[in-house]
Amino acid sequence: MRPKNVARVVGAVGLLATAFVGMSSSVGATLNSATVLTEETNVGQIFTNNFNPADSESTSTQMSTNGLSYEPLIMYNSLTANAWSPWLAKSETFNSTGQSVTFVMNPAAKWSNGTPITAQDVANEFNALSNTASLDVFGVPTLARPAAVSGNTVTLTYPTPEYSNEQAIGSVLIFPVAGDAGIPASDLVTSGTQSIPYNHVIGSGPYIPSSYSGQLIRYTYNSHWAITPKPYVQGVNIPYYASNQAATEALVSHQLDWAGNDIPQITRTFVQSDPSHNHYYYPAGSTVTLWFNLSPSAPNGSDDCLADPSFRKAISMGIDRQQLSSIGETGYEQPASTTSGMTPLQAAYQGSFKNNLSAKGWSQSQVTSFLESNGFALDSHKYFAVSSPAAVAATGLKAKTECQFSIQDPVAYSDYTEDMQLISSELKNDHINVSAQGVSTGQWNANIATRNFDAIIRWGAGGSNPYAQFQNWLEDPNSTGGSTDYGDFVSAPAQSALIQLAGAKVGTPTFQNDVNTLANIMTNDVPVAPILYGADWDVYSTVRFNGWVTSKNQYAYPGPGGNTISMVVTHLTKS
Repeated sequence: MRPKNVARVVGAVGLLATAFVGMSSSVGATLNSATVLTEETNVGQIFTNNFNPADSESTSTQMSTNGLSYEPLIMYNSLTANAWSPWLAKSETFNSTGQSVTFVMNPAAKWSNGTPITAQDVANEFNALSNTASLDVFGVPTLARPAAVSGNTVTLTYPTPEYSNEQAIGSVLIFPVAGDAGIPASDLVTSGTQSIPYNHVIGSGPYIPSSYSGQLIRYTYNSHWAITPKPYVQGVNIPYYASNQAATEALVSHQLDWAGNDIPQITRTFVQSDPSHNHYYYPAGSTVTLWFNLSPSAPNGSDDCLADPSFRKAISMGIDRQQLSSIGETGYEQPASTTSGMTPLQAAYQGSFKNNLSAKGWSQSQVTSFLESNGFALDSHKYFAVSSPAAVAATGLKAKTECQFSIQDPVAYSDYTEDMQLISSELKNDHINVSAQGVSTGQWNANIATRNFDAIIRWGAGGSNPYAQFQNWLEDPNSTGGSTDYGDFVSAPAQSALIQLAGAKVGTPTFQNDVNTLANIMTNDVPVAPILYGADWDVYSTVRFNGWVTSKNQYAYPGPGGNTISMVVTHLTKS
């Protein structure tokens, strides 16, 4: 999952700060170092000295830099089906039942202190993920028994087949845990709530944090890295930017080499300022949704009516996705076209759910008719309220309760801010009382973690296999560790179908039947409302570096917001 960055200033929320906060001359000089890459993935995120890869709120997680210091066993390419590269492991092989997967370790893999990364280290981590729920930020299933080690191989065994979890298991970032030989106890990752300062990071990746301040985080090349040839890039700098506008100005002035920004009119405002060097690549990588909070902690849970699937469906069908695409995303993200939430890359699995969403959405009369038929009626404020016994039962609210909720997103994510304002306006025209709530980036992330929101606009899991997306939205956090089902949607049929889908081989009739079941749940229960096909924002300069991901060279996730960031950085060469 990646931070979302854009570069539009929305008048309704006011102009944000446009300067790189606190840039000193020494910082400016560092940003111009010949072999040091400067990148940004998230604006408005306050830096803290916490680099715990298992903490969803650590600076390294929020800035998507964990992938610089901690590497996966296998490097999967989200842009191309069945494309992968050996990394810390040389191979990943399932047995005939799909319940066991064996990794053969790469002998070149070493921790940043020079100690070899062994099969036992990998076994220790997967055992820890199974035994300590807060560590499993990867959403991998719980082991049936402790991981088994034989020489340079480690075998993981699960209670059910896990074919569809192949990428999730292979993509787990390897970090030091209890039992790993040669690692000081102070540098072990023991929980998802532990604070790990930059100088206690012992990583498995090519770059290790070497200094930290509220203005700038520096990563330095790990001399023990041997998975790839020694890269040209010897360091990575992460400056703090208060706003999208500040990051955009830094891109234009070549203070930034790489960023994850949607820049309106990018050809005129960025590319044409230096057409020889300024480039962008925005492939669709995931489905952006309006994500509903169905947990008791929702701020407006006493009157939001979101417990009723029919109310959620009316919201989804009333959204003008074409307007969000053309205005909110300036044409760089296309309207979602299926209630299943599947992406265009997953079109082969969409079946009867393909193109069942109208880009313009339902008319006001259609929304009204649907809600009235499901037990809602306009109150004296001309907003829909709970009316019938059926709606009382479905919402859990008293009769005559006016339905109202807020959409919460960071003001620093200007396109999301504009999207939520557009959705609020559209739904109010349909007599649904919705408000837009802008917050800081840090507060938003904290609120997501504590479920302190009614609804949010957020990117999805992406990938070529729809399993990862369905798991992201539907997995029951009460029965499965590491869930990223931020809306706390709980459904026994969905959980059962997820387990079956995980155990089905991709492309088989069984796999398709399970996909259809989950697509039907997405359509009728509406845990999230698919709204857009999220772009993998990738803006880069070739002033100092070449070798970037392009439409003709799709070797990895293109932007700086993914766990494949080291794959890109170690590919770069001198311009």
